[in-house]
Amino acid sequence: MGVTVDFLLSRLDKTNPKMLFRFLIVGLAACAAFGPGQVQGQNPRVQIPFELHDKSLKLTEWAKQPMLLNPVALSFDYQGRLFVVETARRGTVDIDIRAHKEWVIDDLSNQNIPQLRKMFRSKMAPELSEQNKSWLQDRNQDGSHDWRDLMAVKERIHLLQDTDDDGKADVAKVFAEGFNQEINGVMAGVLPYRGDVFATIYPDVWKLNDTDHDGYADKQEVFIHGFGVHAAFDGHDLHGLTIGPDGKLYFSVGDNGFSVRTREGNLLHHPNTGGVLRCNWDGSSLEVFATGLRNVQELAFDEFGNLFSVDNDGDIREERERFVYITEGSDSGWRLNWQFKKGGWPSQTQTPDYCPWIDEKLWLPHWKGQAVYITPPMSEFSVGPGGFKYNPGTALNDRYKGTFFLCEFPVQKVTAFKTEPQGAYFKMVDEHIFLFGMMASAINFGPDGSLYVANWDGKWQPNELGSIWVVDDPAIRRSEKRKQVAELLRSNYGGHPDVFLVDLLAHEDQRIRLEAQFELARRDKFAELLKVAANPNAKRLARVHALWGLGQLETDSQRNKRLARRLPFTDSDFEIRAQAAKLAGTKKVKSCAAKLADLLHDENARVQFHAAMALGQAGDSSTVPSSQLDCVARTQ
Repeated sequence: MGVTVDFLLSRLDKTNPKMLFRFLIVGLAACAAFGPGQVQGQNPRVQIPFELHDKSLKLTEWAKQPMLLNPVALSFDYQGRLFVVETARRGTVDIDIRAHKEWVIDDLSNQNIPQLRKMFRSKMAPELSEQNKSWLQDRNQDGSHDWRDLMAVKERIHLLQDTDDDGKADVAKVFAEGFNQEINGVMAGVLPYRGDVFATIYPDVWKLNDTDHDGYADKQEVFIHGFGVHAAFDGHDLHGLTIGPDGKLYFSVGDNGFSVRTREGNLLHHPNTGGVLRCNWDGSSLEVFATGLRNVQELAFDEFGNLFSVDNDGDIREERERFVYITEGSDSGWRLNWQFKKGGWPSQTQTPDYCPWIDEKLWLPHWKGQAVYITPPMSEFSVGPGGFKYNPGTALNDRYKGTFFLCEFPVQKVTAFKTEPQGAYFKMVDEHIFLFGMMASAINFGPDGSLYVANWDGKWQPNELGSIWVVDDPAIRRSEKRKQVAELLRSNYGGHPDVFLVDLLAHEDQRIRLEAQFELARRDKFAELLKVAANPNAKRLARVHALWGLGQLETDSQRNKRLARRLPFTDSDFEIRAQAAKLAGTKKVKSCAAKLADLLHDENARVQFHAAMALGQAGDSSTVPSSQLDCVARTQ
């Protein structure tokens, strides 16, 4: 977006004069670097000291170059090993349509990856070498400026570890390297889980394995293919790898779009928008969870399974980035082609200067008269959102329980905030600058409870710098509770007895609760999970996880009959009623349709919402009276 001084000042707590002065310096640099609609190299920036808002926390450097350069994503496994994505393609060979405006019609015409590849090889053909040499460097030094030069730059995944627990990484290996086809974008996501390492780079989700345990991926396979069918804007990547509460792999894709053939043979064809997808860990049952997003970098679930992110704006003066609540089946309204209906693009596309996103105010939070087919954002928020994570429950200190953390990359800050229910939606509360002065590109929590922050000093342009910093409370960093959490995360859940796993459903740490839930589901413990879910005296979060665990089990008619009898639709806790309704929809328990219809009149809007959603999955005209269906239509 076009960053202005007035806008930057509006985002700052002016009661802190020292922070105001520092923010102004960064803001002025940002204004110079980000003129509207321009693609520029990084301007020299003013280096300022890093500053934490909470003085009880401490910031220390954990790793730096040459261990890693230009970090853009990071994620820990439960053994305490940190996987860091290093980019070299961003700003060098990742094609951005803003630098090739004359290509825009051809680019928008692409519907799949073969068409994109054909366009690249045509626009950057060897016979056009002389024409393209002013911008296309002969990186492979074959004397020709052509598409093969895009293959000369590789991406990397580093494996870092602090083996002696002295607060500094002492092991650094290049876990994987390559990912350098001419159509590859920027690697922007990594997630180690259950012995696999998943990574994302257009056009693929990759699955990597270190089969001989030497710290290097000796097995690499394309897990899912077909993302990023347009060149469009660089940085609108494949990212956001996240473990979902339903035991599935979630990830996000930018508005470069996708056309993906699933393992079951279905075509998921959304070439002109971004969204969220999910699948099983073997790649089966891939499905689109939500669409209409422009470029949500990362995803975060809270403890009740609500999915949030912050979506980037359309680089149009009239709008801003948005805090979004992403629900199953939602459409947030954005389409890639709307990018090219403002800001000088109509002269290239020969279309009217009319953009529904702006002129019909689709981007705004809900207002009377807004289009009803979209799920609008909760609020305008942020500058250049990047890394985004939620405190799992035992990290940092009590001040930051229930807190989201967001990297606002261009303005060198990490913001923290919480949410509160507002009807069936949410509102942001307690928003403040958590860390200031760092070019933070990514964040994640380690099994030790510390928050790790990637510092990409180059800001969109690769250089020879890069570091990882750690934030924590020194008073509790080595506490017994933290040690117990780390030990439980490392443990073999397959070796724990059922009763212990049931107890862990109420654990303070979200990661531990999920692993206990997943193992009970793997063991098919229907009776044990249902007992917890239906018990009004059990802990709230234990019941929530038990309901999620039931949702993971194979469906059969006898179990559905038991669910219909025992699901806590009338529980005194609105959250349990909402989660029970959601489960009835997930399992398509049609015999629950009448009860779900009754919940449309619940006193709590969240319960009404999940009942309406569930009726869309479990109800039909034969199970719900027509008067109730009218109510569903009004609710939705």
